[in-house]
Amino acid sequence: MSGISACVLAGLMFVRAPIPPESALDPLARGYMGVEIQTGSLIIESVSPGQPAFKAGIKANDVIVRVGTLEPQVFEQVVSHVCSLRPGAVIDIEVQRGNERKVFKVKLTCRPLEYDYGYRTDEPFQVIPK
Repeated sequence: MSGISACVLAGLMFVRAPIPPESALDPLARGYMGVEIQTGSLIIESVSPGQPAFKAGIKANDVIVRVGTLEPQVFEQVVSHVCSLRPGAVIDIEVQRGNERKVFKVKLTCRPLEYDYGYRTDEPFQVIPK
């Protein structure tokens, strides 16, 4: 039964439903990994369930050491670097967990629009008449 995606069980035939393609990525979107950081540090306070960092295995209390080739001093550097990448990009995130360092491959997703309030809107540009 080569090439056929079906199962026969007790005389009934089941055909697999097609898997929908991933939605097209927004060409203006910025990268996002889904972590919250303790103020003034690089210590991860929480990891959003279902987001890229969570899927990669990053945990709360991990300390960010490296993001790609960047060795950040403050979290704003992490945000800038991750936002400079497009959704779908895979980036190495190195963290200190207890006494050991771990490197995770994180596949970025789209940064939620609410984080970009004031930076970007879905409203078209308006021409103001003179």
